[in-house]
Amino acid sequence: MSNDTAPYKWPDPVVEWAATSIIDVNAPSEWVKKLVGQMLQVNLPLERVRILHQILHPQLSGISYYWTRASSDVVVNKATQGLLERDSYLLSPFHPVCNGATTIIRRHLTLSSEPLDFPILSELKAQGMTDYLVLPLNFSEGEIGAISLATNRASGFTELEVKRIQQIVRAATRGLEILIRHETALSLICAYLGNTTGKRVLSGMVQRGEGEAIDAIIWFSDLRNSTRLSEKLPPDEYLALLNQYFDCLAGAVLNQGGEVLRFIGDAVLAIFPVDKQNFANWEAACKRTLLAVKDAELRIAVLNEIRAKDSLPPISYGIGLHSGPVYYGNIGTSGRVEFTVVGKAANEAAKLESLCKQLNQKVIISEPLTQYHQGPWIDLGKHQIPGTNTEISLFTC
Repeated sequence: MSNDTAPYKWPDPVVEWAATSIIDVNAPSEWVKKLVGQMLQVNLPLERVRILHQILHPQLSGISYYWTRASSDVVVNKATQGLLERDSYLLSPFHPVCNGATTIIRRHLTLSSEPLDFPILSELKAQGMTDYLVLPLNFSEGEIGAISLATNRASGFTELEVKRIQQIVRAATRGLEILIRHETALSLICAYLGNTTGKRVLSGMVQRGEGEAIDAIIWFSDLRNSTRLSEKLPPDEYLALLNQYFDCLAGAVLNQGGEVLRFIGDAVLAIFPVDKQNFANWEAACKRTLLAVKDAELRIAVLNEIRAKDSLPPISYGIGLHSGPVYYGNIGTSGRVEFTVVGKAANEAAKLESLCKQLNQKVIISEPLTQYHQGPWIDLGKHQIPGTNTEISLFTC
């Protein structure tokens, strides 16, 4: 390996860029691409770069950003829970660096005396890489991410280039951390509140009473015989069943662009908003809602096939669909608020769902929705909305 110690321009332009990099960057992936671009501009011989950091999230354990000179784009990979406990991570150079066991790993891949002590090194050598470097990303609250850099230049990295890369990484870490924390906060809040609601909260709509009137299709569904199931099953099995049920019903809503607002025991409250950010008109919202109904039916059917093979009873559900104006915003006490929908249409949707069992139907749809889609509809006649004096024509599909 070369020990070239030729001086480079100081202050380092890449370090200076890194110190102010987040001013015009919105996402970590964009930042990674710009960082690599800055390093290439000063002739650092990069062939591939990967960054890994852990994340606080109910479904994910980490995120990596991968750049190669061949593609020039940054590929984002999200590691599901448990992936960081597998050999693919535990036997990688990232593991000791992220655990704080070492501050640098470097392997000269062309030297026969150099150990290929991580499986990735043999792959890199076969791809023509000559030098490989892994450095820590020391975040402010003690977490440690990692960045790997590889070159295929015959002489590898010079010692001066390694020192320069270390300085750049140290300078760049704080900016990356800020972007990661913002993206993590958005991802986490959306996981708990939903995408549209989460973005509204994170943008500053947090005061009690703050919100707006919107038009929406309201979805209210619940699990049949849930009380009997909760009494019969051990708590862990009942919780697993609920999650499977939510995957089917709420998963179908999310898959069609709906917004899941609340899980109320075994019930799901969701909306398909009719506005500029979601569905442009009632017809589009109604089409997606009905696709979600069909999707939920298929998912439950598959789940029940699996349950039948395990000699378990099938599960059933009811869905009430209604439409109208609702208030979409923050309600609650001074110390505890919730972002949800309230109003006459929201209340009636829940009450319509309660008619599913009485009418022996899985889905009950109020008459206004039938104006926005051709169906086919099955007319269930006029029925009084429970708890009110209102009669309304109901349909199923």
